[in-house]
Amino acid sequence: MTTKPKLITADELLLMPDDGMQHELIRGVLTEDMPPGDEHGLTVIRIGMLFGNYSEENDYGDVRGGDSGFLLERNPDTVRAPDVAWVAPGRLPGPVIGYPALAPDLVVEVKSPGNSRREMAEKAEMWLSHGSRIALVADPRRITVTVYRPNQPPQVLNEFDTFDGADILPGFTAPVWRFFRRRP
Repeated sequence: MTTKPKLITADELLLMPDDGMQHELIRGVLTEDMPPGDEHGLTVIRIGMLFGNYSEENDYGDVRGGDSGFLLERNPDTVRAPDVAWVAPGRLPGPVIGYPALAPDLVVEVKSPGNSRREMAEKAEMWLSHGSRIALVADPRRITVTVYRPNQPPQVLNEFDTFDGADILPGFTAPVWRFFRRRP
């Protein structure tokens, strides 16, 4: 006899004690991941700084880190937390208590050693299916960024290519190597 897991809500997730793990909800089912390590964390900070500096310098949009979550579905609830998120101006009036009920305009997922390419592609496609306009998968080992956009094939950028966010981030460009280190 199979027992169904107890479904929890976004509100219950928000009240859970911090146990050092990354938790998300997938249609009411709690998932958890091990902390992904230093290389992952450094990459997340570098990318977050690139988009954060752009937002601050241009007073355009808001950046959120991996500790933030976004409520994507209700009944049962889905709360996902990308490594970095950027939200266009006017979509978030300010910080909210709990999880904003929207998909960020741009999300970044950083591949950890334990993630497969397929798993990362599925995450990117999930974000697009909920309304994100760009999903980036950053791979620190390969020094690549795969760009996912709705109704387009993924585009793999290598370390000497340039990511151009012109369609949602006017004037933002960065060589891919900047996502991973200070110098080429």
